[in-house]
Amino acid sequence: MHVLHIFIMTKVILFDIGGVLINWKDEWLFQEISKQLQMPFEKIESKFNANLCSLFESKINEKEFWNLVLGSDNKIDHKIISKTFLKMSSINYDFLNFAKSLKTDENHIGILSNLTPDTSTCIPHSLLDDFDYLFYSNSLKMSKPHADIYRHVCGKIPSKDILFIDDKQENLDTAKLFDMDTILFTLSDYSAKIIHKKILNFLK
Repeated sequence: MHVLHIFIMTKVILFDIGGVLINWKDEWLFQEISKQLQMPFEKIESKFNANLCSLFESKINEKEFWNLVLGSDNKIDHKIISKTFLKMSSINYDFLNFAKSLKTDENHIGILSNLTPDTSTCIPHSLLDDFDYLFYSNSLKMSKPHADIYRHVCGKIPSKDILFIDDKQENLDTAKLFDMDTILFTLSDYSAKIIHKKILNFLK
């Protein structure tokens, strides 16, 4: 007796969290930092960006991060990143529910997001229970837009059909190098349902 094995080719859609599934703008954080330091954020922007990946990858904590950015005698609230995220962000339930509705036997959904150790605790675990894959920078010790996290993701997902949705072009540029399809999330495209249409076209 011959057994017929049927292999279902799955498609996988990966979503960023901040700025996609959760309403968030980096500018909100920059404004809070400026307010606390009483100086334009631009004065510390280069050092902030230079050390951010180390924070995303849990190589340093928030206190160590701010010591590197401002010096050890700084007076900033070391929890300002996670506190601002908790205060200002909100869940985009419309898009989250749409994302969850895409999940079938053939279509899997996942998260690929840069999170600091403290901001990761601000996200209710139950919120993402339905997702098949969870790739967090703070857990993996790798972060976007560096190639190693995309290499890891492709190694863990047994499908070549991967779509990644992010609100930062540099994160999508690296994804393309790993043959991922990409969609840049903008509020204008989201409001016009263009994002939804592009995702559904990918699943055809």
